[in-house]
Amino acid sequence: MGADIRNCAGCGRMFAYQGRNLCSKCLENEDTDYGVVRRYVRDNPGAGVFQVAEATGVEEEKILQFLKDGRLQSKGFVEITNCERCGKRISEGKFCEQCRGEINQALRSVLPSSSSTLDNNGRDKGMHYKQGEKNKSS
Repeated sequence: MGADIRNCAGCGRMFAYQGRNLCSKCLENEDTDYGVVRRYVRDNPGAGVFQVAEATGVEEEKILQFLKDGRLQSKGFVEITNCERCGKRISEGKFCEQCRGEINQALRSVLPSSSSTLDNNGRDKGMHYKQGEKNKSS
């Protein structure tokens, strides 16, 4: 099985895909931009996306993507993006707090009733055995 070769979404060069649609050089540039934006937002709470873009030279779309991806979780930003479920204005992530709660509640309702054995991510943290295997000691 060979490597999954793709074209970089940033520069168009071919690269071996490893989970992101950017080559290593573009990923490095994105991380640098993220660091610049993060420092600016930390030092200038309440700055809007346009102001941050102007001051840092990082494109507004990239800043909005950092927010949507959850990489920037600063309350310093004004509410500049919308919840993907209800449309309410939010300052980070993809969903507002109310929709996150409703989604979590809906997920809990379809999970096994022994939710006390679930970790914070909703995964079963107990021990398992394959269905159909019998206890060989009895």
